[in-house]
Amino acid sequence: MLTAILVDDDYPVVRYLSQSIAWKELDIELIGCYSNGLEAWEDAQGKQPDIIITDIGMPKMNGLEMLEKFNKANPQFRAVILSCHNEFHYAQQAMKLKVSDYILKESLNVDQLQQLLHNIAADLNAEKHKAAEVMMYMYKESLNRPALKDKLLKDTLYQLSWTKEAWIKHARLYGVDLKARCYLPFIVSIDRMPEVSRIRQMNDYTIAFAVENVLQEVLDSMHRCMIFHFSNKELVVLICCDDPAKEQQLLYYSLQRCITSIKQYLKISVTCLLGRETAGPEDLRMVLMPMLKEWSHRFYLEESSICRFEKNSFASGDMYDEYAAFFSRINDTLALNRPEHLEEIVKEWAAWVEANRFPPADVKEWVLQLLMDLQMKTKVTLQVQDSITEEKLYDVINDIHSMQHLRSWVVVYLTELSRRLSVLSIRSKRSEIIRAQKYVIQHVTEKLTLEEMAGYLNLNSSYFSRLFKRETNQNFIEYVNMVKLQKAKQLLQQSNKTVEEISDYLGYANKSYFIKLFKREIGMTPSEFTSWN
Repeated sequence: MLTAILVDDDYPVVRYLSQSIAWKELDIELIGCYSNGLEAWEDAQGKQPDIIITDIGMPKMNGLEMLEKFNKANPQFRAVILSCHNEFHYAQQAMKLKVSDYILKESLNVDQLQQLLHNIAADLNAEKHKAAEVMMYMYKESLNRPALKDKLLKDTLYQLSWTKEAWIKHARLYGVDLKARCYLPFIVSIDRMPEVSRIRQMNDYTIAFAVENVLQEVLDSMHRCMIFHFSNKELVVLICCDDPAKEQQLLYYSLQRCITSIKQYLKISVTCLLGRETAGPEDLRMVLMPMLKEWSHRFYLEESSICRFEKNSFASGDMYDEYAAFFSRINDTLALNRPEHLEEIVKEWAAWVEANRFPPADVKEWVLQLLMDLQMKTKVTLQVQDSITEEKLYDVINDIHSMQHLRSWVVVYLTELSRRLSVLSIRSKRSEIIRAQKYVIQHVTEKLTLEEMAGYLNLNSSYFSRLFKRETNQNFIEYVNMVKLQKAKQLLQQSNKTVEEISDYLGYANKSYFIKLFKREIGMTPSEFTSWN
């Protein structure tokens, strides 16, 4: 709906027009009536009326002065002047201020004014509709531009019969200028994308878009470049140049700035892989395809580094020659509850892998086998369910693309496994405590009380309470809740049970108490824990 104001120091005229004109039929809302230009300007400037009906001669600020102010604030408005003056210079000034009509009050006719307002409203609505269409077109074009650029990259990689001239002409259709003597291609790979996405709670596309923005800002200051999305974790950058030697001298410095800026502003690590100089689309395709498709050649690169792409040869030896030795060391460390030694063992294993340059697929398979064997041992010895299914474990490891990431992930995984085992491990040498802890682990879904446990052990409840506290450094109910909450975390991660169902399943009669206990011990509610994982 359009808006209008009436401005006239002749109150009967204002009252007559406000009541006589069929504003609703015109789809116009009358938002104000004023006795002078200053009052109208001070009150209505923030409202930006579409139509202003005004007198000229008024105290404090005349109509023409007021219209001039509105014109500077909103040139799209329309005005109708009602005046007693018929001098030419008034009409001339009015024309400069986009006045639609100049009506003498002595000849004022309401029907005539209503028709005039109808025509003005039609013109304004048509203009607004056209402006909306233009805005929508610009919005769609801005959305389509990245998609068109990405399609151009796919065309470049998979179109085999292009001449350089045809390729440059084709790029212009997508709004991309690729005219240059040669091109320096490189790939920017976002390190640990699944981890970044989970921690930042952003989807992959948004993260890649943010990285692209920083890249564009840094590179545009020193190079003519085009950035394309090959995937949500890999960006392809082309430096278009006529003097490749000069560009290459600057490029390493530029990429260091990119890596530093992305880490500083986005808290994200990226690795840059440089290809050789190319002259056209065919040459570019031959350079980029191996860089993009053969991920294994990037497996041993350090994260946040700048490297030239090289095809690597991998060792042909059997990784499993050392499997038993590493498994035994890690298993013993977990059994003895010495988590501080885990990182050193994994670091030693990673150094052995890197020194031998085993095929990345074999390394991942080896790690999967190790973790599944450890989970099986855990399940048998302490009757603890796997913290992660074999299928999910495979997916997580398969989504890791660097040895550095794999090494740190294995440390985190084993440390968490050690923590879970330490919670449930039996440290006391007293047979009564060992029996009590085993009973709790095996009957975690039941409601367990101190008195019932003491009765099961044929002990006085007060004596058992003191004994348990002395041997484990926690009271019996704290231990029961700790074991139950570990089970609750597993169920939240691996089942479709609701919070209420889990509360009932674990023997808690009150759901609110279970949620309060979970938040106190874990640091978040069950619902927040599910979202976080």
